[in-house]
Amino acid sequence: MRLKALFVGLSLGLAIFGNQNLWADEQSTAPASFSRLGISYFSFFAGPGFTQATGTYSPNQLGRPSDDGVNFFNLISFKYRFSKSLALDLQTRHTLILNNGTENPEFSAFRWESPRVGLSGTLASGETWSLSGAVNTDFPYFMPEPFSGYTARARTVLFNPGMFASFSYRPKGSRFSIGGVLAPRMFFYSDRTAGEAQLLSGGLSAGNKPELVVAVLPTLNYSLAEKLELSLGATLDYRKQVLSDWNPFQASLASNGDSTAWRFMAMPLSLGLTYTASSAFTIFPFVQVFPIAAQRVNAKTGAQADLLETASVGMWISGALL
Repeated sequence: MRLKALFVGLSLGLAIFGNQNLWADEQSTAPASFSRLGISYFSFFAGPGFTQATGTYSPNQLGRPSDDGVNFFNLISFKYRFSKSLALDLQTRHTLILNNGTENPEFSAFRWESPRVGLSGTLASGETWSLSGAVNTDFPYFMPEPFSGYTARARTVLFNPGMFASFSYRPKGSRFSIGGVLAPRMFFYSDRTAGEAQLLSGGLSAGNKPELVVAVLPTLNYSLAEKLELSLGATLDYRKQVLSDWNPFQASLASNGDSTAWRFMAMPLSLGLTYTASSAFTIFPFVQVFPIAAQRVNAKTGAQADLLETASVGMWISGALL
């Protein structure tokens, strides 16, 4: 969950990264056969925390495990371009868990997640900016593997239509650039009370799983060299949970607990270096913390995690192969 969930939200549009010119010419003819195909990847590493207690897993805002252990969440997107303006995306997702940091008796080092299918393309672009987008959803949870996966089955996800739109602005003559992601998504469940073990061990309940999500992920970058940037990022995620009512003006900073308010999910800050070797390989190692004290309080017990208990290291790697 925590940043991972939001990086999952960020990763939904990975197929876009290889489609920077898809929408450039609405009237252009279909591309050659080979150029119809595209492959891109994204791998997010959720690394260990800095304390003795969190050193075997990646902590969430409560200092609790966000998953069973240190892990890689991997996405591989396969694209088929109908034309230069539209592509069909099939995104496979899986997690590789390197250790059983929570001593989960049902531990598995490999976890297959439901693929997502949708359409993607570059919505608009200019000389110094671009806006790309995708719309997709999980396959229903009751479908057999490989079309269904662990989390969707545990939460009984019927479908979860959503959009991903990424914005990049790089002004000429400036070392600063701005990036951003808009990632709304709605979830429909067969059983609103069902949830996976990792959700519960993270200090949450099935009622805390999302029903409607509006997420924005802004990033400020400063160029240190031609291919190297210092990057500061955050995740702003406001959502209706299953147990929330439909009043978006009733808000809470606590992402856990039994409140019927909408939730401003715990906001991580990440600071790291982005190195772009080519369109096929970008790497971003970072340090992450949850700076808002009110979000580090367990709504049920009143216990508060200190800042260090929520700190961890992470990294993501991405690229377009075709």
